Amino acid sequence: MHVFNDIYDGLQEDEAILWVKPLDIVKVSYGRHDNSTLRGDACYGSWNWFRPTDSWLEGGEGYLMSANQEKGLMVEVTPMEGFYVQAFAPITTQEKAADTYKKLRAGFAYTVPGLVKVKGQYIGKGQSDDESTTAVNEANSNCTLEAEVDVLAVEGLNVGVGFQYNVVKDGAKAAAAAVLEHAEDNGRDFLTMNEEDYEAGISRQMKIALGASYQVMPELKVSASGAFYTFYKQDYIITDVKVDPRFEAGVGIDYDLGDGLAANADFRYLSPVKVDGEKADNSDHMAFSVGVQKNVSSNGYIGVAFQGQTNGGTFAGNVIEGAEADKFTWAIPVALSVWF
Repeated sequence: MHVFNDIYDGLQEDEAILWVKPLDIVKVSYGRHDNSTLRGDACYGSWNWFRPTDSWLEGGEGYLMSANQEKGLMVEVTPMEGFYVQAFAPITTQEKAADTYKKLRAGFAYTVPGLVKVKGQYIGKGQSDDESTTAVNEANSNCTLEAEVDVLAVEGLNVGVGFQYNVVKDGAKAAAAAVLEHAEDNGRDFLTMNEEDYEAGISRQMKIALGASYQVMPELKVSASGAFYTFYKQDYIITDVKVDPRFEAGVGIDYDLGDGLAANADFRYLSPVKVDGEKADNSDHMAFSVGVQKNVSSNGYIGVAFQGQTNGGTFAGNVIEGAEADKFTWAIPVALSVWF
């Protein structure tokens, strides 16, 4: 028997915080957070089984906008109905006081009932001195900027569009340095770098993502998602290497068969890696799942599914390893879920 949690080998800690509300509109908390107030999701199909992590760059939770799963001090303010503000500082024994400001976070959400919800977030990703490498180059201003717009105007329809931009100091040079580091770690140099080294240095610059679900009828829900990614080029002293954009897309259905029995299915596609226009072999993936679930009580269900992936894709990270790069891989997950 092997224990793992979603895409992690072993069990992963969840939220553990101490909090106080000095005012009705203010909440202050400290600890290990798992705060999803600003998160934007697109979860369906394979996300609820063994996740085919080679067939998407990102899955369902946080697909449109990220959650906060860091350790530190958080302040949440709701100054008026429909308006929410969040600020976070990673004040821990592991983080030097001089480096804390480099990793500050702040975000907001504003809802116009029955019309639209708008969210934005700043995530500081400046590197601490002991984290700096030749690839990082003491990038104090590194950060991620995120925004999301959710349409609430149509009953039964949920549509969200998310935008993410990663600000990386000397991003092209940092990406190239990461390639060289990977090559050197594997006994190669600039003249003998290979495809694996180039892929190791791919650094995401921008993401535009869409998530939608529509309740067609009480028994049937249709979901879809997709994202477009761009990457920093790799800037070497004598040449530049361009990393082409990639995209992913998926569609899924959920159908209530009655008497606590439900069926679901989905299909996913991830486009190949291309460096300077040359496609990396077996780097595109298709995945699918077909499953059924049966409620066994008011607080539990059992289920079984069949899943497949092309080009040797792995499931649940590398917890369930894939096959050779050009092979079809498959899995039959069995689920037992109970909550209290």
